[in-house]
Parts: sequence; C-alpha cells; structure tokens
Amino acid sequence: MISLHVNGIGFWSPGYGDVNAWRAAAPDPAVRAPAAALIPSALRRRVTTLTLLAAEVAAQASAGAAADLTTAAFVLGSAYGEIGCAVEMMRSFGESEGMPSPTRFHNSVHNTPAAYVSIATGNRGFSTAIAAGAETTAAALIEAATVLADRGGDAVVVLLDEPVPGPFTRSPGAPLAAAALALSAAPRAATLARVGALRRGRGLAPELAGGLASHPCAGAFALVDAISRRVSGPVALGPFEGEGWIAELEAGGGR
Repeated sequence: MISLHVNGIGFWSPGYGDVNAWRAAAPDPAVRAPAAALIPSALRRRVTTLTLLAAEVAAQASAGAAADLTTAAFVLGSAYGEIGCAVEMMRSFGESEGMPSPTRFHNSVHNTPAAYVSIATGNRGFSTAIAAGAETTAAALIEAATVLADRGGDAVVVLLDEPVPGPFTRSPGAPLAAAALALSAAPRAATLARVGALRRGRGLAPELAGGLASHPCAGAFALVDAISRRVSGPVALGPFEGEGWIAELEAGGGR
C-alpha cells in the first residue's frame, strides 16, 4: 500500500461542529444538525441526515486541503449505511398496502451519501462505498490508496454511521458521527500527516470524547484526533478485540 498524505480533516457529531470543538470535549447544544452548505436547497428537502453529515465533513476536509470536490475521488466508508432510512421503509410495508415512495427507496441504499455529494458537486469521477463491519476504516483507507496509486490526484474519504435502530439493537448505541480525510499520494504544502502501510496487530481501544469509543468508525475518529494533535506513532483502527488494523502515523508527513 502506498503512503497516504493527509491534507485536510473533517469531523461532526451532535454538539461538536468540527474536530477542534470535539477535542475540547465541551459540547454545544446548539449544534444539532450539520450545516452541509455543500447541498443546494433543491436537494436538501430530499436527503437524509447521513447525507448531510457526509457533505459537511467532506467540505471541511477538502477546504483545509484546497482539494477540488468536483474532481476528487470519493470513498464512503460505513458499517451500516442508511440503516435508519431502510428500517423506516421496511416498517412502512406493515403499515400500508402501498409501495414506498421513490425518494424513501433510493435514500435507503448504502451509497446514498456518496451519490448526493457527487450530484451536489457535479463530480462525474470515481466514487465508491465500502462496508466492512469493524474493519470499515481500514478497508476505506486501502481503497483510497488503491485509487490514488492508479489515478493520482486527490481522494476524499468519509467514514460515518448513525445509531442502529430497533429491532436490530436494544441499546441506544453510539451517536451519529462522521470523520473525513482529504488525501493525496504525494506530500504537499498543506500536508498534516502521512499514513504509512497498514498492518495487523493488537491495538488498544481509543479513548474518545462524546461516547464515540464504541462507534463503528472509532478508528477513523482516533486517526483524525491524532492528526489534529500532530502526534506520530501507531493508531489502532479496529477491530479492538483481538487482532485488528493499525496505521503508522507520521506527523507533518515530510517531503
């Protein structure tokens, strides 16, 4: 796997509008929904919260990196995707004889956020969605490295999940949250860190503010946290029980 140079990061969760607010561990109750200015008003009426979340963190990461979202490759990583919308649609089958609305149907598929971001930005380039359970963060980074090795340019990786609704879980679970990384194969003036080859090993579960240690994308949040603090060393990406994936992080990335 080629090294990944991180040129911008993004983060959002209720109470925390960006990674600096989250690191401060002082939630703002006014931060209830992602601004997602990337999504035009004509689309906002149709999209899901998960789509708004993807747009928000992608815009944060690309702004910091001066990456062009109209041409950058887009990799969406999510263990469960649009699980809330899908469950809502399935429940509607038992409540009426009619078919679900076309909007609810196409909003229920796993790659919905990637599709809407590409529509909003006019990006006709590479876009994909990855689901690999507790290994989703590592799988998305490997996918981005493959794309950059083949095509060059920029790649924006978004990792996100929402709470899993009943009947699939009886506990509240981790809150809605997302992280994003704007990546390139070569270092740039804006490079914040370099992610070296991923390896398998035993890594400790990260200590994360906002109840995110049990989130499916906890590894991505740990990586964004370490990058924002400009630290170097191994970062566990998950799974955290037994052998999982570990990323070697070098602050600054070097030239």
